[in-house]
Amino acid sequence: MNQDANIAPNLAADRAGSLSVRRFFLISAFFAAAGRNAYYIGAIWMLAASGSNAGSIALFLALGSVSEFLASAPAGYLADRFDRQSLCMVSDWIRIAILLMTSAALVLQEPDYVLYGSVIFFAVADRLYLTASSAMVPSIARSESLMAFNSLAYVAMQSGNMLAAIATGWLLSAKPGTACFLFAAGTFAISMLSMFRTAIRYRILPFDHCRTAQALREASEGEETSRVPPRLVLNYVLIYVMGMLISALISKFVLEELQGTSLEFGILEFCWAAGAIISMLILTLRRFSNVDARITPIIVLLSGLVMAAFYPTRNLDIAIALMALLGAGYNLSRVLIDVEIQRLVSSTKLGRAKGWVHVACMGFSLLVYAGLAVAGDALTSSAVFFAFGSGMIAVIVAGYAFHLVKNRGSSRRSMPL
Repeated sequence: MNQDANIAPNLAADRAGSLSVRRFFLISAFFAAAGRNAYYIGAIWMLAASGSNAGSIALFLALGSVSEFLASAPAGYLADRFDRQSLCMVSDWIRIAILLMTSAALVLQEPDYVLYGSVIFFAVADRLYLTASSAMVPSIARSESLMAFNSLAYVAMQSGNMLAAIATGWLLSAKPGTACFLFAAGTFAISMLSMFRTAIRYRILPFDHCRTAQALREASEGEETSRVPPRLVLNYVLIYVMGMLISALISKFVLEELQGTSLEFGILEFCWAAGAIISMLILTLRRFSNVDARITPIIVLLSGLVMAAFYPTRNLDIAIALMALLGAGYNLSRVLIDVEIQRLVSSTKLGRAKGWVHVACMGFSLLVYAGLAVAGDALTSSAVFFAFGSGMIAVIVAGYAFHLVKNRGSSRRSMPL
């Protein structure tokens, strides 16, 4: 597994082999996302249907967030130190074992404590897979096609989410609750086999052969290229926590405010993924290859407006449209920021950079979930969406105002006397 002995990639690999690598990588991403989403949708719905309040669901997600928070930096180190395909396959093995043990335990125990225990270990293994697989991208795609390949990777993941949303919604209504976890275990097995095929067809190593000319120039001038700009981190945190809140509370929103069923819950999750896929397909077009992260604050601002619009919504059709828009905004922001990070940061340090960015996301998520756990059922889901959406708007507007004031101040100081 140690990568130190083999730093350089086989640059003589043929084009067919390279295409095969990308194909198997996307298949792995598809099934891993399906398993991940099936686990969280099934667990959250089981907690909601068992009569647990919003605080218990927040506690479940907070435990996962704490685990991810603690695992993010070590996962980044491991992704830079060891073979990334092997780490992904180990993660899939661990998640399969966790799901099988969770299914067995649910037959004997109430869901609350079983799921609280399982999410701790699941989140650690999941973070290892996500960090390692993300750090593989610059070794697979050329620098000029980073935007397109990252978009395709997100299309694969959101397609997996769509599969999980529909399959899990049906399984929860037609079969025992453990069926969705067995389904997830099967998808992780396929993900592992696909990643294994990736490893044997083409050796992908963390060699920095696809940094942009700008990053190379910065490195030659002695500038640090392993730090992520604070503005990117802030936007990433806002959009990430928005997605976590939707995951935490959308089931309660469907049950209590829309008076819906598990199938309607699955439909909303499906629409989130559908909006994400459409937006990602747009980014794969050649004319959008030069789009960069500078438009991310605008997307975050619009996402805040859409999230706040849940407050007066009591209609499933409107909720479907809002979920599709949020899915598009969430994934557009993440892809644009991911590509920017991949262009700025050396591939050999990419795992650690991604790990520390995720630490920031998890740290803020924990504060939000702590507030939800304390509030319990005092706030409706739509009220929480409105409050956080308004906060997103306020942060972006304040950032633009600060930037404007700073520019005016600097222009005044530069005026001749």
